[in-house]
Amino acid sequence: MTPSIQRTELKTHYYTPVHCPFCGTRVIGADPADETRITACPHTLFIAHDTAVEYRSPRFDASLGLERLSDAEVESRWQQDDGGVDGFTDRVSVPDAIKVAAYAPAPSAYGSYYGFAPVE
Repeated sequence: MTPSIQRTELKTHYYTPVHCPFCGTRVIGADPADETRITACPHTLFIAHDTAVEYRSPRFDASLGLERLSDAEVESRWQQDDGGVDGFTDRVSVPDAIKVAAYAPAPSAYGSYYGFAPVE
């Protein structure tokens, strides 16, 4: 069995731009005209927040058995998960995958999640 995703958390500097640890691409906010624009590199497995999964790669879908599901069905799955999007993305089992979880401080309790893995 492939081990689950490795995880690191940003709690104090949660606002720090996230870059791919494999190629250095800034995955969100790389476009100065649109700080919310997602720029997924080939290593990006997913980009998600507590309210939605913004980007899913085919490797992410395959890892969680989501290949044939609609976006609505995928949303239903993570909403039913006890851990929400955070717990759902913890189940990724791509070799050497890394997850960055960034949490805004209380009272927000808002999280953003970024997953990466080497390209095979």
